[in-house]
Parts: sequence; structure tokens; C-alpha cells
Amino acid sequence: MSRLLTSDHSLLEILLRLPLLAATPLPVLVRGEPGTGKELVVEALWALSDRRDRPLHRLNCAVLTPELASSELFGHQRGAFTGAEQTTLGKFRLAHGGTLFLDEVGDLPLSVQPRLLRAVEQGEIEPVGGQGSRRVDVRLIAATNQNLPRLIHQGRFRRDLYDRLAVLDIALPPLRERGEDLFLLAHHFLEAAAARYQRPVTGLSAKARKRLQSYHWPGNVRELRNVITRAVLFSAGPDIQEGELLFPPPQEQPAAPLHHPFATPVPPVYGAFPKRTAPSTSRPLPGQLRELLGETGGNVSALARRLGVCTRTLYRWLKACGLNPQELRPQPGISVRPRAGEGAWPHNLRTASTHRLPPGP
Repeated sequence: MSRLLTSDHSLLEILLRLPLLAATPLPVLVRGEPGTGKELVVEALWALSDRRDRPLHRLNCAVLTPELASSELFGHQRGAFTGAEQTTLGKFRLAHGGTLFLDEVGDLPLSVQPRLLRAVEQGEIEPVGGQGSRRVDVRLIAATNQNLPRLIHQGRFRRDLYDRLAVLDIALPPLRERGEDLFLLAHHFLEAAAARYQRPVTGLSAKARKRLQSYHWPGNVRELRNVITRAVLFSAGPDIQEGELLFPPPQEQPAAPLHHPFATPVPPVYGAFPKRTAPSTSRPLPGQLRELLGETGGNVSALARRLGVCTRTLYRWLKACGLNPQELRPQPGISVRPRAGEGAWPHNLRTASTHRLPPGP
């Protein structure tokens, strides 16, 4: 059974609404950066639904050509094309009466999207090379780490299909916006790796904690797990040291990086600062940088877009100026923690429906 570990207010609200969303047959779109737990949420929606007795069928749209996508989704008749030596049912017919999960739906070939729209709207599919349509009853869940409105503007994704897939919309927060979840998860992964590989590692040094907190985690929870696991394997003592935290080599990213597709747009108040068309090579003075960062509420992604530089460059500037974005971010008015006796919220999604739900989305 999938489990999500969190004490973050926004993510807890999403988890508490999952039983309500799972109880409907409506399509769901799960959005979030890579490594934020989209697949865990999809599995939870299936496990909490009345279709959990039927398999959860999956299809990764990122690896499909237009021809293969049509065949994989809707099936094909024998002899429909070269190499079609036998009839195949396709994912929609296999998932009849159950649930179909389309991962990376933003990569679905444009030529196939009208056929998917018909399947979602009318519950009808037509196999490749087949005669006539077939009725299917499928609960559809899609996930993406891409900015679908941007793809619509670029002509790479159909607006009508987006509207049908996003009837119920779940946007998962990135790890850098989940507060104390960083250390909650870090210690969870540390304990798991230490037990699995029989390593006498029990904690993190103060400098290691500071290094984890200053990193922007483009790979989110998945990347954190890998960093902690490597550190446990190579640690020379009971506490992981800063130098034992190994991160991927730095990569320059464009001003509007694809791995931050759901960052909050910059409000009009920041329009007073000129938008640059090329990355800046001149670092602002520390006082200027602090003022700009304060006006964005510590939102590094928003400030990077405004200055026309990549987030990694901006983090390098902040480090050189001794500025910590966390100190300039507004503190929430309330702190949501697990109920007494629930520990660090190992949220068991099978029993999530027993919790009292807030009003629906």
C-alpha cells in the first residue's frame, strides 16, 4: 500500500480530499514536478475507489509514437498494419470497468489526442483497422510534469482535451515548499537506508542539515532519497557530514525552466523591474538582491524569472551574498501537524476515508 510522509499543511489538505475525489468516476489530472509523488497519489485514488478490485492499468505516453499510441490505447485488428499479426485489445478495453492511468500525458502525440477526447467524452473507442466503435467504462487518471497551458499555447496539446482531463485537478507542491518535510523525509530515508545496508549512521551534522536546506531540489523527494542513500553508504561516522552529500553536477537552465512549470506567476507589482531577454552576467549588490528577494517573499524561482537568469545562478549569487531565502519567506499563520498518536504522519491511504473531510474542491 502506498504511503505518503508529510506534515505540510497544503499536502495534508490534498490527502484529506483524496477519498472524496476517489469516490467519483470523473477524470483526474495530477500535476507536479518530477519526484513529487504523482504516482503515489494516483495509486491512492485507485485504492480508495470502488474500482480497487479491478487492476490499475498504466501507460507511459512519453515513449509512444503516434502509431504505437493508437494501438496501445485503443487496440488494433489483425492485419491493420505491417507487423499486426494478431488482434490486441488496447488499454481502454483492458481497463473496462476499472481505472486507466496515463502517465506523462503532456507527451501524447497530437494526432492521437482527438481519439482520446472521444473516449473520454463519449466512452467510445475504435480499434485501429476495426469496423465500428465499442463502448468502454473506464475511470481515467492522468499525470504530467509539464505546463499544459503552455503546450496549448504552442499548439502541442488540445484545449478541449485538457478541459476534459482536468475536471478534478490536483497540484502537488515541490519539496522546497514543504517546510519541515525536508528533514522529516531525510531522516526517514536515512533510517531506511541504514537498516537496509547495515550502516551505523544515525543522524545529520549541523552543516549537513544546512546544506540540505540551501539546495533547491529540482528532483524533489526522489532526489532527496538518492542523496541520503549515497551519504549513508559512504559516511565515515554516525552523523552524515556536509562533504558526504553528493549532488548531481550543476546544469544551466533556461530562464523559464521546465522543471518549475507550476511556480506562482510573478504578480504585476514586479513589472517595474525590466524583463531581460538574455541571462544576466552581472550580480546585483547584496542590498539590492535582499530587497528584490524580500519583495518576492523569498520566492527564488519568481525572482530568477524576473532577473532573466536561471535558478542555479541565482542560488549561487545568494550564497555569495550570504542570503538565505528561507529567512525572507512569510511564515504560515498556523502549523498543521499530525494528530496525537499518529507520529510523523505515515498516511495510510487505505484508511484515509475514515478522516473527516474538509469541503470539496
